[in-house]
Amino acid sequence: MSSNIYANIARRFGLSPTQLKIVELVGSGKEILEIGSATGYMTKKFIKNRCIVDIVEIDETAAAKIKQPARKVIRDSIENPAVFKKLNKSYDFIIMADVLEHLINPEQVLRRLLMIAKSHTKLLISLPNIASWTARKQLFFKGDFEYQDSGLLDKTHLHFYTVNTLPKMLAKNGWQVERVIGTITRLPFENFIGKIPLLRQKLVEKYKNLSYYHFLTIAHK
Repeated sequence: MSSNIYANIARRFGLSPTQLKIVELVGSGKEILEIGSATGYMTKKFIKNRCIVDIVEIDETAAAKIKQPARKVIRDSIENPAVFKKLNKSYDFIIMADVLEHLINPEQVLRRLLMIAKSHTKLLISLPNIASWTARKQLFFKGDFEYQDSGLLDKTHLHFYTVNTLPKMLAKNGWQVERVIGTITRLPFENFIGKIPLLRQKLVEKYKNLSYYHFLTIAHK
């Protein structure tokens, strides 16, 4: 995972709309498992909001830069079964922000997370949508699918998901989806449609799998 690239983006531009939504949903005073914290740019917000945070971060260089007083910092892959022996079973939130697409066997991880989740635990997963207008436009007009250093076609992505396929995979592996939120949305003819907010809102809601460029899924056990 390109932790340094995303850390630089966060440092330059601040948290993304998706990350800000996650911080908002978590609120204050919660116990959190943050999987894939990078250098801790969201961790900082959680701790500021009086949350207790355990971190699993595979990038040792990134983990070493975490300055926030997390309760645990586990420098390992969430795909290592031994990691789960070090985790609590009282988390209010398990957060995987742009992590699932980097895993070798994401379904296995989802099933293991069930073992540490309580009935009240919320699983928050954010991902880019490979069926979004941005990806379709690139394929249709340019005919290419070129990997990049970050974003939708990050060269470290091993899997791609859509607004339709991620909820199905979660359900298949024991998670019940509560909501899917489009955190970054884009539409064809954006310059025109954007001038009519009500029309844009209706189109986004009707064509989620086209308009959601980045989305956040909330699920529970």
